[in-house]
Amino acid sequence: MIDLHHHFDGAFEIDALYAEAKRRNLAQGKLTESEFREKCQVPAECRTLTEFLAVFDFFYEIAQNLDFLHNEARTLPGRMSQGGVIYLETRFAPHLFTNGAHNAADVVESVVTGLEAGNGSPVRLILCAMRNAPLAQVQELTALYEKFSARGVCGIDLAGDESRYACREYAPVFQKAAAMGIPVTIHAGEASGPESVYDALDLFKARRIGHGIRSVEDAALVKRLADENIGLEVCLTSNLQTGNATSYKDHPFLRLRQAGVLVTLNTDDPTVSGIDLNHEWKVAMKEYGFTPAERKALLRNSVAVAFCDDRLKEKLRQQIEAV
Repeated sequence: MIDLHHHFDGAFEIDALYAEAKRRNLAQGKLTESEFREKCQVPAECRTLTEFLAVFDFFYEIAQNLDFLHNEARTLPGRMSQGGVIYLETRFAPHLFTNGAHNAADVVESVVTGLEAGNGSPVRLILCAMRNAPLAQVQELTALYEKFSARGVCGIDLAGDESRYACREYAPVFQKAAAMGIPVTIHAGEASGPESVYDALDLFKARRIGHGIRSVEDAALVKRLADENIGLEVCLTSNLQTGNATSYKDHPFLRLRQAGVLVTLNTDDPTVSGIDLNHEWKVAMKEYGFTPAERKALLRNSVAVAFCDDRLKEKLRQQIEAV
C-alpha cells in the first residue's frame, strides 16, 4: 500500500520525546513511560479543537532544542518510507520552538538540515504561523520561505484554534505571499463553519484547505471548491477527536468527494491522535467501501494538489500507476 501525505503536523516520536525529557532532566521525564505516553495523546473524552490543541502544550518544551529537531527530521524520511508513504509534506510553526534562545531561521535550518541528512521518501516542509501569534511572526514566514525554498520548504500555512481566532488582520501577508507565487494552505472549516473557508480562499488566497470539512454546510462553497480544484486535506480520526464529525460513517468526506472536491486522506498529527496513515486508509476502505480504483483516484488527487515541483509529481504519478 503506497500513500501520499499532505497534512502531517510535526509528529514527534513519543519514545524520542521521552528520551529527550530524561536527557535534559525535565519534569516530563520524571513520569513513567506509560504516564508520559498518555500525556502525549488525545484523551478519549476529548470533544473540541481547543482540548485537542492543549495536548501539544505538554511536549513543546521538550522539542525546543535544535539538536532534537534535527534528529527527528533526519529520521522522518526513513519512517515514511517504512510506512509506505512515498511523499510527505510535514508542517510546523518554527516560532513555537525558539524558546527565547534561537530565532525562527535557526529552527528551520535545524529541521531542513535534518531532512537533507535523512534517507527515504521525499519530504517537503510547510511553515505555519499560529492564529493569535504576533503579526511580526506571520510576516516572517515569507522571508523564511524565500530563504529555504530551494532546500525543501514548499509552502506556508495558518494553524491553531480557528474557533477562537479569525485572524483577518494577517490577510495582507498571505495575499502578498500568494502574489509572490508562494503556495498557501490554511487550516479552516474544521471548528468554524463555511465562513472560515471563504476567508481562507478570498483573504488568505489558499490553494489547499487543512480539513475544510464544514464546507459541506454550504452548497455554493462546495461547488466552488470543486470548480477551482482546491484540495481538502481531510483527517478523519482527528475530526472525530475534535468533535467536528460524529462518526466515521457520517463524516463529510464521502459527500465532498461525490461533489467533485479534490479530497485527500491525511492524519493531522499521528502522534497526538495515536494513529498512522495506514490506519486512516483502513477506516476509509471499511466505512466507504472504496475499490482499488477509487483509492488510486484519491492518490491522484494527492499528487494534483501537492506543493512539489512538476518533475517529482510526474515520478509520483508513475509510482501510483505502477501499483
